[in-house]
Amino acid sequence: MNKIRLHISLFIAVLMLCCVSCTKQKQERAAQQHVNLASELIEQHRYEAALRQIDSVHALYPKQVAQRREAKALKDTIVYLQSQQTLRYADSLLQPLLPEADKLLKQFRFEKNDSYEDHGHYVYRNLQTGWNTNRCFLQAYVSDDRKTLVKSYYYGAKQIRQSGIALQTGDQEIELRGQNHAFEVEGWHEILTIDDEQALEVLNFVSSHLADRIRVTAIGESGKSVYYLSDNEKQALDQTYRLGLLMRDIDNLEQQIRLASQRIEHFESKRQ
Repeated sequence: MNKIRLHISLFIAVLMLCCVSCTKQKQERAAQQHVNLASELIEQHRYEAALRQIDSVHALYPKQVAQRREAKALKDTIVYLQSQQTLRYADSLLQPLLPEADKLLKQFRFEKNDSYEDHGHYVYRNLQTGWNTNRCFLQAYVSDDRKTLVKSYYYGAKQIRQSGIALQTGDQEIELRGQNHAFEVEGWHEILTIDDEQALEVLNFVSSHLADRIRVTAIGESGKSVYYLSDNEKQALDQTYRLGLLMRDIDNLEQQIRLASQRIEHFESKRQ
């Protein structure tokens, strides 16, 4: 009786091993099918579809180490090929922008105070700081790290503690806040700084209303100052807006090129 039980147990064990082996082989074949399909899709330049097949291998067959290793290698190949595409495309967009920026910069002057400024900036000719002392005006510039800023200068006998500006023409108006710096030298000087995206919003408003009369209000906690932009000032702010957008596009494209180049270099170094 014991011998019969032993034989039955051995038979069951062998049967179970066969089932496990059969299941493993089926999973290997199924995982390999996903890998093979991903490889074919890569050859067809259908990278997103190939990535879905690769993700299926990792999600559905976590124990199939060999197939997952192949899938990982295919994903690295996709990153490499997509990076090459990005590099070519971004460079094709960048090259025509560079001479356009050089041409536009001829209308600007470079300013930097080395004693307290980390970055210099490009300011349109008639908005240079030295030409606009002791008056209320809007200054816009693009820094040498390609950020656009707008500064609202207030000058008066009394401090208004400027906290924002409003631009209005007809029934359209925008109001923005910024950081204020104030000092007193033969009257009160207050400089409100509005950074990057909000600065571009101010300049876009001006650029969209070049033919209109634009009223500027320096808004303070204890007062305000109202004035209108001249045609020369509107032109200067419009050109600064163009330069700011151009520099932002150049910066974005150069970042894409740097990232793509790093990925390509990393992939090629692994193959050596």
